[in-house]
Amino acid sequence: MSSMEEGNNSNHLPPWYVKAIWYAIFAVTLSIAAWYIALQLTDLMVTVAICFFLAFSIEPIVNKLAARGWKRGLATLFVYVVGIGAVTAFLVLFGLVFFQQVVDLIAEIPNIYDVIRSFFDETFSITLPEPSVLMDQYLNDAVSLLANGVIGVINTFLGMVFGALTVLLVTFYLVVDGPRFRSVVCSMFSQRRQREILDVWEVAINKTSSYIISRLILALVCGTATTIFLLIVQVPNGLALGIFTGFVSAFIPTIGTYIGGVLPVAVAFGASPIQGVATLAFIVAYQQIENLTIEPRISAKAMELNTAVSFLSVLAGAAVLGPIGAFLALPVAATLKAFVGTYLRRTEVVTSKLTDGGN
Repeated sequence: MSSMEEGNNSNHLPPWYVKAIWYAIFAVTLSIAAWYIALQLTDLMVTVAICFFLAFSIEPIVNKLAARGWKRGLATLFVYVVGIGAVTAFLVLFGLVFFQQVVDLIAEIPNIYDVIRSFFDETFSITLPEPSVLMDQYLNDAVSLLANGVIGVINTFLGMVFGALTVLLVTFYLVVDGPRFRSVVCSMFSQRRQREILDVWEVAINKTSSYIISRLILALVCGTATTIFLLIVQVPNGLALGIFTGFVSAFIPTIGTYIGGVLPVAVAFGASPIQGVATLAFIVAYQQIENLTIEPRISAKAMELNTAVSFLSVLAGAAVLGPIGAFLALPVAATLKAFVGTYLRRTEVVTSKLTDGGN
């Protein structure tokens, strides 16, 4: 009898076991739901990150204008008008140059095809189709493609416009109501925590402003070098193309290097193949030099980050959020460094050949 009771007791689960199982199931379910919601809100979170980045970028200017007696709303609107006006002028000016080059290139396609056709006929005895035959086929394909893709293009364009307006509107209110928003956030914490939050917030604003300044320096360096080269090889519109390359490569993350280089290369090839090859070689060589030497040093100095940390931060940002993540990586990394630094206690380092740089 006693042996049967002992067996029953050994098979009896402890009272907390069932409750722990249910807690575990609840935790797993909640984690899966949170992960699913986060995936669905990825675009929204990226939009919010962009809004905060833009707000941190322009708030120092708005604060200076507000200190001079401007209302924050009027100061923010003034910054918007100046910024949007500059971007619009930039796009119109270089858009016209780009459009003209595309038109000239399209006009030269028949002549280029005739040269290629003659080369194949004389060298390999291969007769390519007549230009008129290819043109008829191309027009038919183009009409079909346009009919199928016009709705998608319109939807994409409207989505981009809506996204841009959303970012501008949210950024506007983040800047205008910045002090009030920070007061609401700080009211949820103790005064000691409030000071830490405000310090981190101030660091984020300063680092973002420093990042924009570093981008402007890179744009100036790249634009100057490209302009000088284009003028030396006598590429048409060398000054305008150099400025375009500098700003696009500096402010469009990841793919800006290639977008900025396409226009001057296309213009150079339109002038002559030799100028085109030379310009392409310069763009590729300069971008390698900038990416490996100039940009890491300027960004590291402006953001007070180690060069290797800067490079790895950009890679991590690109892996997480793509081009936008690469662009936002450095100010985020610098802010995190400052935030962590407030909680780390540093002590004097012992003397060692491993820490004195070999001196």
